Amino acid sequence: MLLEREGERGLLTDLLADVGSSGGKVVLIRGEAGIGKSSLVGEFLRSVADIAHTQIGFCDDLETPQPLGPLWDFSRSEPALRKALQSRDRQAVLESFFDLLAGSLRPTVVVIEDTQWSDEATRDVIKYVGRRMARANGLLLLTHRIGEVDRDHPLRAVIGDLPPQNVTRIELGGLSRSGVAELVSDSGLDPDLVFSATKGNPFLATELASVGGKDVPASVRDSVVTRVGKLPTSARDMLRVMSVIPDRISREDVPRLTGGSAGDLAEGERLGLLELDGDSVSFRHELIRRAVESSLTISESVGIHRRLLDVLPDGTDPARLVHHARGANDIDRLVVHAPVAAMAAAEVGSHREAAAQFRALEPHLSLLEPDRCADILSRWALIEHYLERVESIEILDRAIELYREAGSVEDLARALVLGVEVNRTHGRPGVARVCALEAIRLLESGEPSRRLAQALVAYSWLLIHSGQIDQAEAVAYRAIGVAEETGAESALIGALGVKGTLVYVRGESGGLDILEQLHQRARLGGYRYEEVLTQLRMAEVALEIRDIDRASDFSVRAKSTASRYELPILETKASLVRAEALLWAGAWVEAEDLATETIGRRFTADVRLAAILGLIRTRTGRGSAVEYLDQAWSLAVESGEIDHLLRSAAAIAERMWVVDTPDNARFEQFRDLVDRGIRFEYPWPAGSLALWMWKLGDLDEPPEGLPAPYRNLLSGRVDQSASFWTTRQIPYERAVALMSGDVSQRLESLELLNTLGAAAVAARVRKELRDEGVPTPRGKGKATRGHAAGLTGRQAEVLQSLSEGLTNTEIADRLFVSPRTIEHHVSAILAKLDSSTRDEAVQRARAEALIET
Repeated sequence: MLLEREGERGLLTDLLADVGSSGGKVVLIRGEAGIGKSSLVGEFLRSVADIAHTQIGFCDDLETPQPLGPLWDFSRSEPALRKALQSRDRQAVLESFFDLLAGSLRPTVVVIEDTQWSDEATRDVIKYVGRRMARANGLLLLTHRIGEVDRDHPLRAVIGDLPPQNVTRIELGGLSRSGVAELVSDSGLDPDLVFSATKGNPFLATELASVGGKDVPASVRDSVVTRVGKLPTSARDMLRVMSVIPDRISREDVPRLTGGSAGDLAEGERLGLLELDGDSVSFRHELIRRAVESSLTISESVGIHRRLLDVLPDGTDPARLVHHARGANDIDRLVVHAPVAAMAAAEVGSHREAAAQFRALEPHLSLLEPDRCADILSRWALIEHYLERVESIEILDRAIELYREAGSVEDLARALVLGVEVNRTHGRPGVARVCALEAIRLLESGEPSRRLAQALVAYSWLLIHSGQIDQAEAVAYRAIGVAEETGAESALIGALGVKGTLVYVRGESGGLDILEQLHQRARLGGYRYEEVLTQLRMAEVALEIRDIDRASDFSVRAKSTASRYELPILETKASLVRAEALLWAGAWVEAEDLATETIGRRFTADVRLAAILGLIRTRTGRGSAVEYLDQAWSLAVESGEIDHLLRSAAAIAERMWVVDTPDNARFEQFRDLVDRGIRFEYPWPAGSLALWMWKLGDLDEPPEGLPAPYRNLLSGRVDQSASFWTTRQIPYERAVALMSGDVSQRLESLELLNTLGAAAVAARVRKELRDEGVPTPRGKGKATRGHAAGLTGRQAEVLQSLSEGLTNTEIADRLFVSPRTIEHHVSAILAKLDSSTRDEAVQRARAEALIET
């Protein structure tokens, strides 16, 4: 019986009817366990069966989820998808699944149930398809439980990253008192008592009614156990075994795994405990399975898990074997199957599941031989590194120590090379340098090797970041020689990447061609990490010389590739470069939104993201600029990297000028940074810093080696400088150049600043002009700058939630982002609406019709 869900079912029907004109939608259906998510979905699927293709798959509550479990459910009736899954070709799986939603003239409804238990590979399928739903011909329905998808749950990031216009959210609440009364009308129970005990949860109310009102059970377990007790002994024993198998079971496997018969299945179905669907069987509701499982004693549970381990056939999914090994407390089999399960998950891109398997194994690593333990730790550290987790440092340190004790030079060097990137990523450049030098020292004593080439490449990039360009170039050329001699293709790609980067940044011909060729070489060779890295190198060097169009294009491509290959650590870097490109292009609303969503993920990105946010807030005259700039400078100093120091110093110097509060104590340090930047071949960020030092009156003439647009401006050639920025389509830098021109140029600068929304900078320029007696136009109002008071799509969603009285945590839960991200968005909203409180912002938004009432 489906009660009080007419509105939700009608919404689903309307969404399906609109698919032809507006494209597909992701529909997120959430609610507590037993609230009726599956009932709503089932009723909807039945109602549209004549007009749409329908598919339903399930995520199961394994200790570590089976990779792509729901897709295997779909593949039973989709041969193309099964073929793709069996091939383990990730791209083929993604495309085959998308074809389910886009490849038919008839609309398609695909349901993935219980996504709170989804594995990483499945979540990435959701991300891939969700971003493309506008081109689909159907609906992707995702159900999940409130409470189980907490602020750290990875599903939040997936849903939160989908285009808001592609997502419709349905939240199911409990039934009303009258609804509960109708549901239990035949039971003789007091509806008010049932409503009070269940808060309108249909499943719990049904369970209470099923026991005839003899008692009001303290929990659903009691009611389920009562019903199980009515079964014949053989059926009851079958359910007890099934309760520790948190996924669907093939009917033909039931006798072998559980000892049950067809008659036992029929008995379970008759009492509403089991659901038989085609050739598979499962508990009718997950709560029933958990209730039965919780009724087992510890010894009973252990015994069942052990028996299942003994009868499961060869070829059983290793994640399933780990689940039962843990339940059986069978450590011997756990240490056998967990590494296999971890690597199988990693192979299909489920890095979180791989990490979970390694964590399950971690308490028992002492049972392994030291060399085997070290190998597992180093693989685990790499997985955690891909996930941007600082735990990778400690895990890798343990592997390195074991390799030292074992005297394994080759393995130790391999772990040390990984340590270079792991430690630099998390703000430990000194340790990274030690790792690189030790790896090189260990390997130099032997014959040239692939490991030596990799160590040299890692060291050369460290040298670039620290500003030791000449030395980096020499090390890179040595790495090229070793890589060519030993056939170390991935190392050769990395070493040539150093060469191409330096050639491009120096303005020499062929640098970008080198990087483009390396990108193709990596792609064709199957070197996925290197493929994304070369795309990022192209984006970075284009950004460095202010080729914004190319930087933006390359960063978007890099992020897409990183997402496709399950490399979140590189997705973050791509988002950073994209945010910087948007900043230079004058798209500050989009830049701020992206920076806000990305900051906090890892150290080396936060340095630049904080500078971006500090600059935007400085220029627009909004709060929190100082906090962001202080954060950027603190992180830059900690990193010791010249590029980070130059960028954060330039941002701080710009703020000094905008608010007219020079800090003379910093000038000597900043002048030294300019000199170092030019000497270490970072002329463009050095030019940015020199510009603001000049405007602050600390530089009389341009230092040698500045790029032309900065050199021209500091030499009084305003037209030439402004022309360069016009050619590169960088409006703010053009406005800054024109500030130093004649009256007409300064008025043009003021107009540009008003258009960009640089209110604080415009105010200073306007004051200077008025002090000279020059009439100036008023700044443009918010209504002329962007849409919805300059709010991004995500900020508009947050504002709507504020109007509903939700807290930051509640908004974060709704939008699948972190509460910290919501804090950043709320701060931006208050600033953009000139409001000091949330209530004031909501009132202003309502007055300007920016939110729904």
